[in-house]
Amino acid sequence: MNTVVNTTMIKGSVDLVYRSCTEVRAWPGIFATVREVTQTRAGPDEVIMDMTVSNDLGDNTVRSHRRYDDANNRIHFTMSTLPPAITKMDGSWTVEPADDGARLEIVHNFEATDDSELGSSELAATLKQTTDRVLAELKVWVEADQELSDLYDEMHASTNKVPAETFVTCELFFSRLLLGGLDWGDIAMVCKDLKKESTHGDWADWHRRWSALGRHYERRAQQCFASGELETGRFATRRAAACYHYAEFFYFDAPAVKNATRQRVTAVFERGMAHLKGNVRRLEIPYEGTVLPGYLMTPEGNGPWPYVILINGLDAAKEVEMHTFANEFMARGMAAVVFDGPGQGVFAGLTPMVTDFENVVAAVLALANRQPEVDPGRVGVFGVSFGGYLAPRAAAAVPGFTACVNLSGGFDLDNYRDINSTVRHDFRFVFGIDDEDEMAEFARRWVNLRDVPPLRVPLLAIHAEQDSIIPFESCQRMLAWAVGETELLSYPGKGHVAPEHFGDYIPYLSDWMAERLGAVAS
Repeated sequence: MNTVVNTTMIKGSVDLVYRSCTEVRAWPGIFATVREVTQTRAGPDEVIMDMTVSNDLGDNTVRSHRRYDDANNRIHFTMSTLPPAITKMDGSWTVEPADDGARLEIVHNFEATDDSELGSSELAATLKQTTDRVLAELKVWVEADQELSDLYDEMHASTNKVPAETFVTCELFFSRLLLGGLDWGDIAMVCKDLKKESTHGDWADWHRRWSALGRHYERRAQQCFASGELETGRFATRRAAACYHYAEFFYFDAPAVKNATRQRVTAVFERGMAHLKGNVRRLEIPYEGTVLPGYLMTPEGNGPWPYVILINGLDAAKEVEMHTFANEFMARGMAAVVFDGPGQGVFAGLTPMVTDFENVVAAVLALANRQPEVDPGRVGVFGVSFGGYLAPRAAAAVPGFTACVNLSGGFDLDNYRDINSTVRHDFRFVFGIDDEDEMAEFARRWVNLRDVPPLRVPLLAIHAEQDSIIPFESCQRMLAWAVGETELLSYPGKGHVAPEHFGDYIPYLSDWMAERLGAVAS
């Protein structure tokens, strides 16, 4: 075996450096050579990591079995899929305290293939050079993360007074931030010195400041869980996930940074998942040769429970807004399934949204129905915003649903050109279409219910009458398309999703669904 050792000094805490080494979902945003990373848990402290990389050894997909020794900040790895020039490789990543931060050492032990064009010494030199670049990129990332901590200290030290012009610019988002579990103190801290002059632009400083607050709550959650302060840890976990999510949700200027921040939402949520109220466990949903991530959430007590499948819009997170809705269903005696389909959540901007999304929902339904905690005879589906279009579409095309709730979705997207620039960008981002004209034609042709058989299960539609994103008339066309029981709850004079009325319609739609599914709160 040949051994290559690389080291670097990083100005950051040992904990921060170690977690940057273990949170592999964020790697495409950290390392220029990494194209995609997925991981499957192989045990309590083990994962199988599949990574597509492009470096001096070519374009390759590699698989690594990683064993985490958290007590010693060490990762042991064995490669099972390798570049063609290497026949065997294992090694370790170790983080140790050092002056002004931490020392990271990466050890590679390898054997070259017999027919390799490169000798062992040349391979060792290439591997050392490639790993040096990896360490340099990680150093930049961690030290930038340390800057977020410094920014939080600066934000925390000054008075929370939001200028009037900033309040007007950002007021549109306040209700949504509160829905995600934040409070006015969080909002004021971020917005008081915010460099943002437009509702539909200037997102870089917004991203930086929300990320800084997210980093603070993330650290607090870790400290609380370590010391047994579980309720505070739960509180901080939810806020950290929300901060990172809202940092990235409209930040399109740096896709790699946006993606890395979005992956952090999931990483934070999953680290705290074992401590959440209710029962939450991962689902790995097979779909067309890939695996979609999801969670099954069940109330305290004994099932099987009636359950609801929740469908995201363009920019919601299953760990934030959808978790809020799921908690409302669980409080009324229903289980909930949240997931990321193509173009959603962790896949946004990476895997395009599909027009036949009912096939995605069919895969989710098939797996969920096999879980012992749920009753497959009592299943609802709920969608918000664009998910409010996808939910009735799925309920009409896929057998097995009992009831459907559409929150601010419509029959079609014929009005695409009339939507504001930020949301149009969001549609192009999730569908993977760069050209505005192409997206408009795509929306008109493919994003509608014209060729979908009419919905026959009960439908509750909730819509704002002055919605400029999904017009009220589009919701009315959906109601005319449905042939089963329908009900409309409308809000005159309000905009998309009528956020001023969360407190009115969220309990209403949750009770409506509970009645249709025969759910009983404990």
